[in-house]
Order: sequence, then structure tokens, then C-alpha cells
Amino acid sequence: MNPPASNSRLKVLLIEDNAGDARLIREYLSDETGAAFSLEHTPLLATGLERLAQGGIDLVLLDLSLPDSPMPATFQRVHDAAPQVPIIVMSGLDDEQFAMQTVQEGAQDYLVKGQVETRLLVHAMRYAIERKRVTEAFERERELFHTLMDNIPDRVFFKDRASRFTRINRALAGHFRVGHPREAAGRSDADFFAAEHADSARHDEQRVMESGEPILGKIERETLPDGGVSWALTSKLPLRDQRGQIVGSFGISRDVTALKKIEEELANERNLLRSLVDNLPDYIHVKDTDGRYLLDNIAHRRFLGVLSEREVIGRRVGDFLSPELAARLDEDDARVLAAGQPILNREEPLVDVRGQRRWHSTTKVPLRTGEGRVFGLVCIARDITERKISEEALQRANEELAAHKGELQKALVDLQRSHEDLKAAQFQLIQAEKMQSVGRLAAGVAHEVKNPLGILRMGVDYLAQHVHSTDENVGLILSDMTEAIKRADGIILGLLDFSAPHALDTQADDLSAVIDQSLALVRHVIKETNVTVIKELTAGLPPVWLDRNKMKQVFVNLFTNACHAMPQGGTLTIHTRARQLSSSEAAHDAGARHADRFHVGETVVIAEVSDTGTGIADDKLSHIYDPFFTTKETGKGTGLGLTVTKKIIELHGGAIEVRNRKEGGACVTVMFKV
Repeated sequence: MNPPASNSRLKVLLIEDNAGDARLIREYLSDETGAAFSLEHTPLLATGLERLAQGGIDLVLLDLSLPDSPMPATFQRVHDAAPQVPIIVMSGLDDEQFAMQTVQEGAQDYLVKGQVETRLLVHAMRYAIERKRVTEAFERERELFHTLMDNIPDRVFFKDRASRFTRINRALAGHFRVGHPREAAGRSDADFFAAEHADSARHDEQRVMESGEPILGKIERETLPDGGVSWALTSKLPLRDQRGQIVGSFGISRDVTALKKIEEELANERNLLRSLVDNLPDYIHVKDTDGRYLLDNIAHRRFLGVLSEREVIGRRVGDFLSPELAARLDEDDARVLAAGQPILNREEPLVDVRGQRRWHSTTKVPLRTGEGRVFGLVCIARDITERKISEEALQRANEELAAHKGELQKALVDLQRSHEDLKAAQFQLIQAEKMQSVGRLAAGVAHEVKNPLGILRMGVDYLAQHVHSTDENVGLILSDMTEAIKRADGIILGLLDFSAPHALDTQADDLSAVIDQSLALVRHVIKETNVTVIKELTAGLPPVWLDRNKMKQVFVNLFTNACHAMPQGGTLTIHTRARQLSSSEAAHDAGARHADRFHVGETVVIAEVSDTGTGIADDKLSHIYDPFFTTKETGKGTGLGLTVTKKIIELHGGAIEVRNRKEGGACVTVMFKV
């Protein structure tokens, strides 16, 4: 409640149903003593509450016994309606206990009507208004204090003379891990910290209470019972009572553990940087804008011819080097400081303090404050004398070799060409010999196994026709044996195809037509796997010399493999075209029996078979032409399909390449010369 202005009258609301009492009170306030008050009167509580709601009332004189309100509830209703307005109860009941109860509920005073006179009434009214103002100010201060205590992140505490906590704030309660600040009352630091910190804190507090002097901004190392360590910035002051006597201590503490760790890390980094600077072989120094040394390292001091840093710090380059050299270096420094631009790796000759001519690679960089203002520069110089000597020697050697450069280059080119030819020939011989050995082995195995397989096939057929058994498993077993023999026979035929050097029955043919006929042979496979075929077959391709049946075998195998890679359906795309080879496409086929079959500028016919299937694992891609290697599950392939396919294509002088597509699936490219 704000105090009223000194030049305005205080508005008093009298709620009194007795007209005589109301008239008497008005008379009390009509003389000079009561001139500071302006009185408004109402006989009913309801109209009084309406007037209070309008505001502007400084004091209420309240009779508790009103026609429209029972006596026990009257005061509380007025107080609830205007809690900020002081209330003086005026009653005809001279009951001290009842008066005390009313004051405890919030009334500023309790006056007995028969005992009131002008001076007493005016004094009580002024006292009530002033006490209400003081009480509200105290409550505001108290509320601010509690708000501060509850919300400040720093830890606040109060202690008695025995260093026992009398009050702490929520932040310190959280640090102590107690549910409420009052749980710390009567306890000491020894209940929350290890003895090391608790004893030190108690000693500081006793010193504060004995001397009356505060301890401000002390960094404390707090040790916890579990061995943990934290750091705090603490201030402690003497706590005095109203007479000025020291009755304890109080303080505030801020957790600076993170800052302490940063400080330690910075110190470690500073020490690391200093060790690095001092032990680098390069000359390092820092100067201010006046050219005075602020820092240097051991190598730089050795260059200047001094032993200790004290001999360098605060001095200038002219104190150590010749005037001519010092002037040139100062000029460079001034240019860097003025322009704010560095000098990077500039090679320059220098003469050291011993008079020896040396070469340095120098870098000078301006140092800036956080606001960008240049406050100095750092210089790093490296002695490159030995390198310059080596460069001069190398230059002389290059000049001597220049005369023989043409001969050396020609000899190097011839040597590289011979080396590549030798490697290619060696690889071709190894591959050819390996495949021929595999072929001979396959042919021998095939001939040795084919006849026994034929006998087994006839025996199984005979048993299937003449043996009748009630055991249904007999028929299933004979069927499985027949399928196994067929599969083995298929493998034998594949081995013979791979090993036998059959002569090709070639004639000029249209590759697109051969592919179209091959697609007709795999219609059932395409239908079973629900594969969509897209044909992009170019008409009028240049004719290619082909063995039509062998080439059908090639494409039937490629189409079947593609369909098997798309068991849930997909798209099979066949594309043919003719074009001339570029240099990158005319590369040597290391796996072929004939080297350098394709040349730049030759016209070739190309067929591409691509699918949207599962593709081939990268670690298996290099083995797909190996005999009996297959990525299909057992029973779905012999592992000879691509081996025989590659051999047939090579016999036609062509080439085959299998690769994975980025968008998924695989792509097979077959290429023939026209």
C-alpha cells in the first residue's frame, strides 16, 4: 500500500448500521485533529463491499454486527474483498480474547466504542495505515528475499557461531542432495563434505566471526565423502544481530568446477604450446606494434647469439643485428602491421651475428584482438641454407643432363614399352596355359565319367519299368536318381563343350536376328519368372561372322541367368548397336587367348543384356568365369554356363564384360568385330 500524498485527505469508509455511532465518529473526525480524513458511511456490508470494489479507500472502520452479515464472517468478507486496505474493528463488545483473535486474522486494531475519543481514534487510524504500509513493504521484501533464495543458482547459507547451518537456499540443498533446505538445519559441513574441506571451511568461518572481516572471492577445493572433487568461488561475511553483535556467519558460493577445468586445460595447452614453441627448430618470436619482443624461442635466441629470454624481451631487433638488416626487417614488420596482411614463406638472404650468410624462409602474420585490432605480429623463420645449396647443386646437375635429355627420354619410353609388352605376353601365356590345363583335365574327366553315367541311366530306366513295389518311396528314389544322372550328364556335356576345340561353322549373320531367335527358346523361363522383356534391337546392323547355333547357346545362357536373378519378376532389356571404338574401349583383354584384338577406330557390333535383379556381389564378380563357380543355389546351375559362354565368344574373336548396374541388377556386354 503506497502512502498517500501529503496534500490529499485520507479516505475512510465507515461500515456501521447504528446511526448514532456513525454520527459520533463523524464528529470525532470533524475537528482539526481529524481534518486529514474524509469519511464515507454505509450501514450495510453489501454497499460497503461495492464501494471497496471501486477503489480509492485508505482505511475501513468496521462494525462486526451488521444487518446483512453474521458477526463471525463480517471481518473476513471485508478483508477478502480488499486485503490491501487496513481495517480497524469498532465493536461494543469489550472482549480482549476476541479482540486478539480479530487482530491475528488481519485487523490492524480493535476499538471498543464506549472507550473511543477523538485523539485515540485518529491515532489508531494513522497507526493502522502506517503499520499496513510497513507490513506490506516488509512482505514485499520478504517475498523478494524468498524468491532470490529459491531461484538464485549460487549457493547461499547462514550459520550460527558453531558453524551449524541455520538456513540454506535450494541451490545448496540440491548440492547437498537433501529434499528440502530445512533438512540441513543444525548440521555442519562435516555432514556433507570430507574432513579436508569441512575443517578448512570451519576455520575460515571462525576467523570471520573473530575478526569481523569478510573473506571475499576465495577459490575452495571441495572434497566429497565419495572422493569426488569440485571447486567453488566463496565469500563469507559476519552475521550480526540488531545490536551489531556477531551471532554467526553467512556466505554465497558459486560452482566453478567447469571454469577450473577450463583453466587447467588452458594451462596445459599453454604449457604444451610453450614446449612446442621452445623446441621447434624454426626461429619463432612475437613483437608488439613498437617492434619490442614479447616472446621468442630457443632457436631464435641462438640466432641472436643470447642465452636467456630476459636478454630479449622488451628489446628490438636493432639491439642484436646490423643497422642495415635491422632496418629492412623493421620495414617488413611495419608493412604487415599497417596493411594487416601476412608475408608467407618469403625466401630471403640474411647474415647472422657470426657474419655467416644464411637463407631463411620467413612468415610474418599480424596478431589481432577479438575486435580485429592489430596489436602485434608473430614471425616464424626457417633456415633453408642446406636446401638452397642442394637446389643449386641439383640445378647444375639438371643443366648437365639437359644435353642428354632426348636420348634419356627415348630410352625410357622404349624400356617402358618393352616392359609392358613383356608383362602382357607373360600374363597371356599364364592364362592360356591355365585354361588349356583345365580343358585337358575336364575332357579326361568327362570321357571317364560319361560311360558309367550311361550305364547308370539305363539301369535306373530298367528298374523304373520292371520293378513294382508297394513302397511309394521306391518310385520317388528312382525319380531322384534319374534327375541326378541328368544333371551329371549336363555337367559332362558342359565340360566337353569347354574342353573340345570344335571348329566354328561361321557365316555372315545379323546379330539382332540371332538374339530374337534365342529369346524364342527361353519363352517358358520368361513366363515362369514373370519377367518383362524390352527389345531395343537395331535393324540393319553390319553382318558379323557367327556360328549361329553356338551364338544361340551364348544368349540362351545369358537370358536364363538374367531370369533366374529376378525370381519375383523384373525387366530384361536387350539392346544392340554398332559404332566405332574409342581409345578407352580398345583396351587389351587380359583374360583372352588373343591379345590386342580390338583397335581404335574399328567398327564393332555390341549387344547389351541388362536385368533388374539382385546383381552379383563385388567379391564374387572376379570369379564368375571360373569353372564350377556359381552364385545360384544348389541344383539351379552347374557353374559352367559363363565359362563356356566366354570361350565361345573368344573363339569368335569377341569380348564379354559383366558389371553391376548402379540402379540395381547386372549388365552383360558382348562385342564383336565386323
